[in-house]
Amino acid sequence: MPRRFATLAWIAAACAYLLIVLGAVVRITASGMGCGDHWPLCNGHLFPSLNDIPTVIEWSHRLVAAVLSILVIALVVLDWRRAWPVLALLIVQVLLGAVTVKTGLTPILVILHLATAMLLLAALIVSARGVPGPPPGLRRGSAALLALTFITVLFGALTANLGAMASCGGFPLCNGQIIPSAGPLAWVHWTHRLLAYSLAGYLTWWVVRTGRQLWWVLAIVALQITIAATMVLDGFPTGLEIAHAAVGAGVWAAVVIAAVRPATSPAAAAAVSPEGPTLPDTR
Repeated sequence: MPRRFATLAWIAAACAYLLIVLGAVVRITASGMGCGDHWPLCNGHLFPSLNDIPTVIEWSHRLVAAVLSILVIALVVLDWRRAWPVLALLIVQVLLGAVTVKTGLTPILVILHLATAMLLLAALIVSARGVPGPPPGLRRGSAALLALTFITVLFGALTANLGAMASCGGFPLCNGQIIPSAGPLAWVHWTHRLLAYSLAGYLTWWVVRTGRQLWWVLAIVALQITIAATMVLDGFPTGLEIAHAAVGAGVWAAVVIAAVRPATSPAAAAAVSPEGPTLPDTR
């Protein structure tokens, strides 16, 4: 795979990560309608008057999306066979963004928008690492890890978008209870916490089992839980909410990087080698 494709894919992945973080900033600062219900224009203009914070935030989010679109198109030009899944996810992401704005930011569409953005980020990381397919080149036990991480992050988004963040006071329990009695929103929040605890436990087991130097991934998860606990105990300050969203996206990216074998590993290289297969990398 040409080095320039991998480099461009990493740049696009960084842009996709920034897009996810800015999307969280849009939600946290209630800037989702900063461009009105206009799309793709902002308040009816390509370059709107940036005289209020919500407009600046929302327009910045859209600007990063435009840059990402250009990068993905460049990837398609370089190698359309590797880049077409990324292009397909980008199209879905853009359409969901438009529908989300037009329908007034309904929670289910906001969450679907985030889910697609996460899949787009993962697809870009896979492309950058040069993973041939099929098979997808996942390390043993990592499929469950990816699924658990994906669901945990989306439940976090569900907790935030349903207004359930303050429904579970205290940490690590929910209002001092193992079984919450504060209603459905408390259960949504508590489910997110239980998923996060499960993710930390499973990831620890997986890192020990694989024997690889992947403790940095576990450190990011520990940082995320620490930020979450501080955020809850301090009454959800805006800065910590943004940090929680940013590190959450970082957890997803880190797990994808750790879970996928690069094309330079023996098992991945065998899939494209003309000299026949080598012993599989089952770590």
